[in-house]
Amino acid sequence: MAAQERDVERWLRAVGLPLFVRTEALGDRLVSRVVPFMVFALVAGLFVQLGVDADIDVELDSTMIVALLVGGVLVVGVGFVAVPIVLGILSARVLRAHPRAALPTGIVVLVCYLVVLPGVTALTSPLGEAAWHAGVHLLIVAIAVLLTWLGVGSLLAWAAHAALQQLTAIGALVTRALPILMLVVVFAFFSKPLWDVTSTMSPTRLVAVAIFFLVLGLLFVIPVSRVEMKELDESMQPAERIRLVQSSALAELDGYASTPGPPLARRERANLQAVLVLALVLQTLVFAAIVCVFLIVLGSFAFSPEVLRAWVGDRLTMVELFGVEVPFTWALVKTSIFLSCVSSLNFLVSVTTNAAYRTAFFHPLIHDARAGLAVRAAYLRRHEGAAPDVPAEGTANEQRRPSSTASTRRAR
Repeated sequence: MAAQERDVERWLRAVGLPLFVRTEALGDRLVSRVVPFMVFALVAGLFVQLGVDADIDVELDSTMIVALLVGGVLVVGVGFVAVPIVLGILSARVLRAHPRAALPTGIVVLVCYLVVLPGVTALTSPLGEAAWHAGVHLLIVAIAVLLTWLGVGSLLAWAAHAALQQLTAIGALVTRALPILMLVVVFAFFSKPLWDVTSTMSPTRLVAVAIFFLVLGLLFVIPVSRVEMKELDESMQPAERIRLVQSSALAELDGYASTPGPPLARRERANLQAVLVLALVLQTLVFAAIVCVFLIVLGSFAFSPEVLRAWVGDRLTMVELFGVEVPFTWALVKTSIFLSCVSSLNFLVSVTTNAAYRTAFFHPLIHDARAGLAVRAAYLRRHEGAAPDVPAEGTANEQRRPSSTASTRRAR
């Protein structure tokens, strides 16, 4: 029974609902859950140290060689971001298959992160700086353990997985983004006053504008998610609960799935709302990135250097990466980022209010939330030792029919 409960708890953490797990089980297999983040932190710290120590100074006259060099720099940059994430995911899968390896692996990773990395820093820097790095690393480990025990690590891992799923839906996002893109391009992108404003923005001011739009989006989506969650559990019928539990592939809960669970505790309600809000924020960030890239590419074709110089004057400067000029101006990048923030707020409102957008982006989130609630109810009933449900024959037939529907929906 303990192994089956652990499977259910692992499923709840995997779908971003770690606080649905019983309080006494929050620290279960804590080491194996912390180690993947420590692997990520170790590899990322090593890459950061290599990047800080690197000294690149390139002066080339050939445009082709410069383009190839810029492409190589971008590939290396993507690798610096992707490799720690991939290694962290692989370590999580290995430790899930071999839980006994968690403790020795954790010891090795901690020694490398707390001793080896600061020791390497001490070889090229003063001893005080190496000690400061070791203290920072120790603080990161303590925070990682605390957040993993609270379930924040599972929520962030689910967020990363959701972000990858959004990338697979990029075609649908672009298709639905085109009407908004046309409005942005026609009424703002070719407007000189907008370029006058964005070209004078410092990076700090541009980040402040992006944060302002993020706060506006949160102020809009948090009340919406609260309304959607209201009576979400009580509105489900027994047949729907059974279908959702069966779709989760947790066969041990099938007999406990028809009855609603106890009312959500405050932490569980906060967890469920955080899942909905974070998923919407990730969808919006993916959309904003698409808009930004689209506008940068369009601007590089549409605006000649003479036009941009007439619009922004002496503020027209090229973007440089490691001393290599990229064929984009800072004015174009700043304008694209600003307009992507504006259009992403429009997209967020559309996702939660427009019927077509809700069907494509919001309803799947509600379906996943319902599945989590159904699994939670069956999980708590089973742990409390409640007797399994014995459905009537008609109800059993009704349960079997939606099961195939759930499989079809999942295949889509």
